[in-house]
Amino acid sequence: MQYGPFAVDYEQRPYNPDRMRRERVARAQASLKKHGLGSVILFDFDYHRYLGYYSFHQYCRRRLGHFVLLVEGEGFPYVPHDHYHGTWDQARMPWFEGKMVLETSKAFSIQQGLPDYPDYVPSEMDKIVAEVKGLLQKHGKENMPIGIDTSNYHLIKAFERAGLKICDGLTAMIDATQVKTEDEIHCLRMAGVITESAHWEVARALRPGLTEMQVAGIAANALYKLGAEELEGPSFVVCSGERSGYGVPNMPTDRIIRPGDFVIVDINGVSFQGYRTCYYRTYLVGDKPTQFQKDVYKVARDGLYALSECIKPGVTTDDVTREWKKKGDFPGGWGRLPKWPEPGRHFFGSVGHSVGLRSGDAGPTIAGASAAMGYQVPPIKIVKNMCFAVEVGCFTWLGDRWAKDGVKIEHCGVVTDTGFEPFYRFPKHDLIVCGLPGEYYSVD
Repeated sequence: MQYGPFAVDYEQRPYNPDRMRRERVARAQASLKKHGLGSVILFDFDYHRYLGYYSFHQYCRRRLGHFVLLVEGEGFPYVPHDHYHGTWDQARMPWFEGKMVLETSKAFSIQQGLPDYPDYVPSEMDKIVAEVKGLLQKHGKENMPIGIDTSNYHLIKAFERAGLKICDGLTAMIDATQVKTEDEIHCLRMAGVITESAHWEVARALRPGLTEMQVAGIAANALYKLGAEELEGPSFVVCSGERSGYGVPNMPTDRIIRPGDFVIVDINGVSFQGYRTCYYRTYLVGDKPTQFQKDVYKVARDGLYALSECIKPGVTTDDVTREWKKKGDFPGGWGRLPKWPEPGRHFFGSVGHSVGLRSGDAGPTIAGASAAMGYQVPPIKIVKNMCFAVEVGCFTWLGDRWAKDGVKIEHCGVVTDTGFEPFYRFPKHDLIVCGLPGEYYSVD
């Protein structure tokens, strides 16, 4: 990564936020036309940002109600009006000139329930639909299908009462977002650069006596210092000792890390300009590795390398899974998966999933070992500039319990003309041992 994270005046850098905004809106507009939609109503805050709108009320992510309205052929979407008479949002986002008009886009509006006033929510939904219908009539789109990403019962009924045709809008948005632009790829790389620093701080600090929650706190502190704008909830995976042995993800707890523990850490959902990481590493703490720990780590690492090598433009997601399993066709390998609950190695979470606006983005998924657990999706052709998180986990079922030592390793990257290029550099080839009390000398 040659450059720092932000645009500056003294050199030309690859990240151009204005270009990224305009290219994303153009992709979304093209997708509406492709899917025959006259408009799309979006409640998902990540789609708001994709289309150029950023609400300073980020707490409203879990209070669904704010929406934007993208009208086919009309450039940037309509967004909520500036509550401060144009002195706040309009000044920050001048590209919404004439579009910052929505009066009914507000927090809670599709989840608010007042049992003592059963007619309140339906009447509020009628107001939303009336405003949307007026804007669609302005552009001659009221008779075309209206896509929507999420909703509630009363809003759907309000559209029906108004005689508007509501339909799925997620498909069009996923179609627009699954192939990344130059600037989006740069943002994903930079999110990884920031997160590498957090893994470094975790590796430096890990020692017996820390709790899993303290480890998550060390990571979060490092991330904010380097400019991470958001963490996707307190959702870091930190699993130590016995908790590392039966599959992840699991949230950090107050468990105290002990000598000889594996610690699985996923610093995920770290946002740079709205693009997020998914970044597993596994460390050993406070003792030399056992032979079993070495073996489990090696097979997970080799599985990660093999899965990454199979990702190429022009092949399908199913092709990748089949080729990957061939590479692992050896005793204890990922290509010889025992059927549950037979004892043996189970490669839970060994997949390639899309990454972008979220740590687990909508889009193509490479089933990997998850196919053996019934996870089936139709094959999708992989094309240049799709971005994947590639992760492999190895966990050993002993017949009546899990072995306490499990491993998961992951990196993200982009599909290039020739293959898959990982973004992340934090070491993964060799098992990193942290928090040793001193140097060891063999006495044998």
